[in-house]
Amino acid sequence: MPYTTKHKQQTREKILQSAAKLFSHQGFDNISIDDLMKDAGLTRGAFYNHFSDKSHLYAEAIVYAAKKSPLIASLRQPEDKNNLSNLLKGYLSHEHIEHTTTPCPLAFLSSDVNHRDPIVRNTYTKMYKNMLKLLARLNTSNPSINREKLMAVTAMMIGGVAIAHALDDKNTSDELLSACRTIGTSLLEK
Repeated sequence: MPYTTKHKQQTREKILQSAAKLFSHQGFDNISIDDLMKDAGLTRGAFYNHFSDKSHLYAEAIVYAAKKSPLIASLRQPEDKNNLSNLLKGYLSHEHIEHTTTPCPLAFLSSDVNHRDPIVRNTYTKMYKNMLKLLARLNTSNPSINREKLMAVTAMMIGGVAIAHALDDKNTSDELLSACRTIGTSLLEK
């Protein structure tokens, strides 16, 4: 008897969840299909029922991670007038860096994506553009903020998290995150 559509969707979800987690923590090259499937509690054969290859999974895992991030999901609530400052505060935090929330693939995969197939880089680019759109939508309090400033703030956010994640000195990491929050906020208030 063939699997139901619901079962297939649940299986795909398990694979994407494992891929988003493992790729974010260990990168593309350090994770095999067998590692992914073991983490998902599935066999290797199930992989090819859902994805043509590891690169296609990687691209979809980037989208999945961005959509499942509790931080990003909470910002889609239009009734919160402080969404932009909440975004900076939450994104540039140790909670985000220490993976206690779903990490943002833009920061955690930035150096890894550069070495991947065009499909992966294209997906990463789309997610970055989506981040810009989200910031623009959240920026209702200051219509004078232009795209150039939004791009600078996103670069500071993504870069700040990527660098703070790489540092082995918590004090320097704290200082960097605080500086990014302060300067990011000031750029968005001018």
